[in-house]
Amino acid sequence: MSKCYGCGAEIQFNDISLPGYVPESVFSETDKVLCQRCYKLKHYGQLLPVSADSDFSKNIDTVLRDFKNIIYVIDIIDFNGTFRDEICEKIKNKNVILVVNKVDLLPKAVSYNDLKNWVYNQVKDKLPIKREFIRMVSAKNSTGIKRLFRVIKENFNSKMLVMGVTNVGKSSVMNALDYSHNSTVSSYPGTTLKLIKSNIKNLDHEVFDSPGIEPKDRLSDLLDIYAQVKMIPVKEISRKTFKPDPGRVLFISALFRMKILDYVKDDLNPVFIIFAPQNISFHETNEERAEEILGNRKVLFPPFDDNFNFEAIETERKNYTIYEGSDLVIPGLGWISVRRGPLKTTLWYPKGIKPIIRKSMVSPK
Repeated sequence: MSKCYGCGAEIQFNDISLPGYVPESVFSETDKVLCQRCYKLKHYGQLLPVSADSDFSKNIDTVLRDFKNIIYVIDIIDFNGTFRDEICEKIKNKNVILVVNKVDLLPKAVSYNDLKNWVYNQVKDKLPIKREFIRMVSAKNSTGIKRLFRVIKENFNSKMLVMGVTNVGKSSVMNALDYSHNSTVSSYPGTTLKLIKSNIKNLDHEVFDSPGIEPKDRLSDLLDIYAQVKMIPVKEISRKTFKPDPGRVLFISALFRMKILDYVKDDLNPVFIIFAPQNISFHETNEERAEEILGNRKVLFPPFDDNFNFEAIETERKNYTIYEGSDLVIPGLGWISVRRGPLKTTLWYPKGIKPIIRKSMVSPK
């Protein structure tokens, strides 16, 4: 039976709720086949509800046995949510090119050379990799794509597996490389459902695009796929500077908040910048009003749905101290870059979401 060239699912005519459905009346053995789900995604941006177990993590060990060359795609905007320790452990003995996608969404003042140095220092202890095999790219505007092609061509001489977590832009990167298969590209996580075999133009060996690995520890993972799409930045990420007094409360979305505990030295207020996509709200208030505004979707979002079940979210509370030159990262949401500190704060966040402290990605100029 034929397979959909967009998502890799086997074509079937019986059940529209399952992957690979095509009306039998339009099916032709002689044409490349696009299932109804991919067709509507490609031409209308519409996602059909399909029951599919597309989590590649269940099969990753078996699949990796057949590959020594890996193209690992991550999202620079959600670096800590997409560069995964568990993936590094599985591919550390492979030949790996780390493709850092969506660099165009960072502030324009960010130097790609400085960014590559930052990424290298973040990954080198977890993934043995040559600096030249870390490639800064934007699939959207083709930044870095020609150089990525040359690195692949000069260093890989057999079949390759493209992998990464959901929605980092794996298929977009491969299509930008003139990927002959034209797999379906959309903002919806889980678009690729099976391994898709094809070639990159002017390369002899096969390329396999894999389904996205689905983590469960990013804040965005708590939301439905429609909300996740709204959270994806389509232009340079938003950033706003705060200098709050002790006792003030800041929300980043309705699912993460922080209370400022103290001044920094010499009774100065802490100074920090919040970086996040456009459709994520920042809101500062006093402690007395914090609970009152929680359900206001016009002020705090995501979630975007008035009917979101907050009672199903178990919240953790913990004190953090973040020093100057460090970021506090909320995987799947954004990060807080401390410019005058230390920032002493109490955080409230959903259980299972682990805030991370790292060296600042975007250095002050």
